[in-house]
Amino acid sequence: MAYIKKSKIFALKRAALILICTVGLAAIFFTAYLLYGNVFLGEAADAVSIRDTYGEKTAMIVRARISMNQGELLGADKAELVEIPAELVPEGAITNLSRLDGMRLKRGIAKKEFINDMDLIAESAVYEEGERLIEHNFTEGAVPASVAEGSIIDIKLFVKGGEDSVVVSKAVVISRSDNLLSFYLDGREQEYIKEAASEGAIFAVQYIDASQQASEVTYTPLYDKSK
Repeated sequence: MAYIKKSKIFALKRAALILICTVGLAAIFFTAYLLYGNVFLGEAADAVSIRDTYGEKTAMIVRARISMNQGELLGADKAELVEIPAELVPEGAITNLSRLDGMRLKRGIAKKEFINDMDLIAESAVYEEGERLIEHNFTEGAVPASVAEGSIIDIKLFVKGGEDSVVVSKAVVISRSDNLLSFYLDGREQEYIKEAASEGAIFAVQYIDASQQASEVTYTPLYDKSK
């Protein structure tokens, strides 16, 4: 009888141990499932967001309706929305024409070329407080034919037998009519261009890319040299 009683106690202890182990394993598996499930659901949500954004694996993105010059002021009339496969959408693509409002181009863009976020510069970037819109009529041949509205230029003074001086650095052309250019200049720049023009021939040098570092102003007016 004592042996049978001990056997029953042992069996009960073993059953309790098995139950504890089973519950523990179940808790571990359940926790792992929840963690994995959250990650999986998060990824699935992202995938759905992408599908919603592109609408059945296609996307509407902005491209140029016409060829445009570097620095040109953008607008909805100069661009259009086109639908392309989602996998062909370039990084930084623009999906709304309103994104172009108040923006200029950092580089020239060909007709039907996609416009990227990296191609845009705020119109306000060409103007700073205290600057005035100045016009200057250059001599024939002093302005490259490629310079147009929005082009970025240095204005230099020709120095015979020496290195040409940079009078104004990285000015944005607001308008051009033949050799008459307009741009925003601060007080010092206005004074420099006036003085340099009285000393000799000044001319424009165009930047190839808006991201190029601005040239150092090396011009010194004659009245400063005499001090």
